[in-house]
Amino acid sequence: MTLQQTKKQIFQWGGLTIFIYLIFVVAFPLIPYIHYGSLMLDMEMILRDQARWFIWVYMFGLLLLFYAFYKITKLSHEFSKQNENESNLLKKYILSIGIISGIILLFLYPVTALDVALYVVFARNWVLYGGNPFTTTPETFITDPYIHLTGEYVTKTSSYGPIWEIVAAIPIRLGITEIASAIIATKIILLSAYIFMAWLIGWKWKQKNVSQVTALSFFALNPLVMLEAIGNGHNDMLMIAFITLGIILFQNQKWIWATVALTIACLIKIPALIFMPIFGLAVISSAVSFRSRLLRGLIVGFIFLSLFFIFYGLMGPIPDVFAGVIDSFSRRSFSPAYALHVIVREFNPEFAKAVLANTRYVFLLVYIFILIQFMRKKLTLLEAGFVAYLAQIFLSNAFRIWYPLWLIPFAVLNLNSKTYWRVFLFSLAVQFSILSYYILWRWHWRYWEWGLTGPLAPYWNYFTIMTPFTVSWTFTLPFLGDLIRVRSKRSNWSNMLD
Repeated sequence: MTLQQTKKQIFQWGGLTIFIYLIFVVAFPLIPYIHYGSLMLDMEMILRDQARWFIWVYMFGLLLLFYAFYKITKLSHEFSKQNENESNLLKKYILSIGIISGIILLFLYPVTALDVALYVVFARNWVLYGGNPFTTTPETFITDPYIHLTGEYVTKTSSYGPIWEIVAAIPIRLGITEIASAIIATKIILLSAYIFMAWLIGWKWKQKNVSQVTALSFFALNPLVMLEAIGNGHNDMLMIAFITLGIILFQNQKWIWATVALTIACLIKIPALIFMPIFGLAVISSAVSFRSRLLRGLIVGFIFLSLFFIFYGLMGPIPDVFAGVIDSFSRRSFSPAYALHVIVREFNPEFAKAVLANTRYVFLLVYIFILIQFMRKKLTLLEAGFVAYLAQIFLSNAFRIWYPLWLIPFAVLNLNSKTYWRVFLFSLAVQFSILSYYILWRWHWRYWEWGLTGPLAPYWNYFTIMTPFTVSWTFTLPFLGDLIRVRSKRSNWSNMLD
């Protein structure tokens, strides 16, 4: 296929992608829904009265988005294998599609989670009222016009990092205090992080079997990235951008600056901490002598601890500023561990309490095994990071549909058929899981006569029924690619990126 033919098809699929995002924004506009009385709306609440039919449009649109994502990535990969030099010309087109889509999604109402509004409220409380987000809860300013947008977090302090709170406060300090405008400004910050990460992937990173344009396509056009990182405005986008920067700096022998970048990622959001021990071992093991290893270890530890305590120290007395982070570990929702807890609770409530209490220890054992395998050189740095975050997602007590974003840096910088299909299928599964969270129960199963009077009637409530149901397919679909690879010899599925 020629460059012109490839470019034409990419523009066609990219145009369809942009059009679908535009439809989503028209259906779920940030304004007026962010000003809708004193309610936190979600997709089902918006559609329930007059436009239930649109859920079928939304589902079909999601399928088309993922198919377009698959087609563009495949086109990029196949063309780059035959025309490596010319493939560089495609990068600007692919990034342009992503940026245009991102600009459109700035105006999307966050239909799956209103965390971006929480960022704005914390920032407003800090700048306008002097309420430190790490020591002051939103309910302190009960008369604030946007306090209802904090939902269950109205009585909680921030669980985010100090660098994120500083960044999130920038629009407010610039005088952008109205909620819709502040959300758009916050999304612009995240769109900037998206562009920065795309530049790192497409122009600063090279891998053996996959071109830069393929890796760029895999990141820049992934509907999970577009809808969760930009459309719904999650600060995980900024965190994974700095994780990507840290990895690239390390691979370019700039391990001190890599330590700084990864520490900044931790100071944006705590999940970045999962990668730090793996990175620290990588820095130490790359030295040639015991003395240099010891020195490197001390330097990495000094940089991390210094920046960590300096920034948290600026936010208030330690350990008070960690209250929000500590509280976040008590959250429970829609993870495999929580699903097991829900099921066991119906038969043995006492034993069920031990399920969630001990999953962290299971993760710790798995994590230690990952570190051992990394030290034995059975796993590369990127493989160890990918598996560690996958284990965290599966073994945590709570899950949110944007958590698979944590896998992106490790997959995109080590792109092969396994990492591609893991992330592709996980992204697809979590985006469709909102139909279970919102639509299936509220519109159908909640009032289903068989459920209300049948053999499951004693258990017929949202969490008991929907948690095992949703978790069972959301967390198995990512491994479907392995099953098909075993049962099928079709190279376009199992070896697309080999």
